[in-house]
Amino acid sequence: MQGYVADLIEADLNQSRAAFMAGAAAFLAAYTEEFEAEVGEDRYPGLPVRPAETAPKDAA
Repeated sequence: MQGYVADLIEADLNQSRAAFMAGAAAFLAAYTEEFEAEVGEDRYPGLPVRPAETAPKDAA
């Protein structure tokens, strides 16, 4: 009986942990988007803002 109860508690703990981690990940994703929108953090410093224009293949 103790093993069965321990298994139930462990399963409940694992579900709670998974739900918490999913909520934390969603919060961090939303916070990151809001922070970047307000502060404008550059994820790739040194790279041009616009992608470089590519020359046609037969430009040579």
